[in-house]
Amino acid sequence: MDFVTLKTLIASVECGSFSKAAEILCVTQSAVSRRIKLLEDHYEQLLLDRSGMSLRPTAAGQLLLDRARQVLKIEQDFLHDLEVLASKRKISFCCTPPFGMSYLPDVFTRFMSRNSGTSDLSFVFDMPEGALKGLRGNVYDLVLIEFCEDLNLDDFDTYVLPDDEMVFVSAPGFGIEDKVVGIERVLSERLYCKKSGCCARRFLEKSMTDLGRDAAEFNNTIFFDDIPFIIRAVMSGEGITFISRSLVAEHLANGSLISHHVEGFAAARPRRLVLQKNKNLDPSMFDLIAGIFLRFSITPPASLFIR
Repeated sequence: MDFVTLKTLIASVECGSFSKAAEILCVTQSAVSRRIKLLEDHYEQLLLDRSGMSLRPTAAGQLLLDRARQVLKIEQDFLHDLEVLASKRKISFCCTPPFGMSYLPDVFTRFMSRNSGTSDLSFVFDMPEGALKGLRGNVYDLVLIEFCEDLNLDDFDTYVLPDDEMVFVSAPGFGIEDKVVGIERVLSERLYCKKSGCCARRFLEKSMTDLGRDAAEFNNTIFFDDIPFIIRAVMSGEGITFISRSLVAEHLANGSLISHHVEGFAAARPRRLVLQKNKNLDPSMFDLIAGIFLRFSITPPASLFIR
């Protein structure tokens, strides 16, 4: 049994004859008869009463007819959903892990609640250089980067977002109580850090260079490419870490972690939303960008609407 035979059964009943059904289905009358016979053989039931002026379903035929209409309705709904899926606007967004872990869930939830019927949003985490490379190559439609002082953004349209604040954090009772400390105070502690080359590590290295020092002076550094693990280790009093404040905001608020600023370290790293220059923005993209700005409780810049 397949959809063709079910459609043939429905057409035969609705037309009242095999000949009229054949005209509608653009096949021969014998083909229609053969399909009905296949159904009847399959179910071992007489499905159509052929004794009158027009075809009428038997009791068994009516049961199958009702189910056939339900099955074909499901198929129609499925085909419609496929058409909708094919016509959906696909948006690819790339951001750094700190933004993704701290803000993306809220941004994603807002966007999909308003655009799930018309758009699909995919996202990946990458370093700023990789994000910009993907933007140039049309892999991404929109990127958000931090620590972008050394990057050339002249080929893009950029929009300023609130800076990302970087802090050292430790557990209460660990031994570092002051909010502002000298560099010597943290150099002697075990430092948990993501892999060399990550944004936080690079910002640490730049801040040390600005002090005329070297990041290698943190001689008890443990690299671990798992931010939740690092946070748990610091909360357990095993060391300190240098991290985006947004990633530990909840722990700082409830007192399970304490933040420290090192004298001479830059307070924050710039955060930018980046688009291809003069890119035309459709309503879905506007809504995604608006959601990012609203997550920081700021109004999208007017320049976005006059591109």
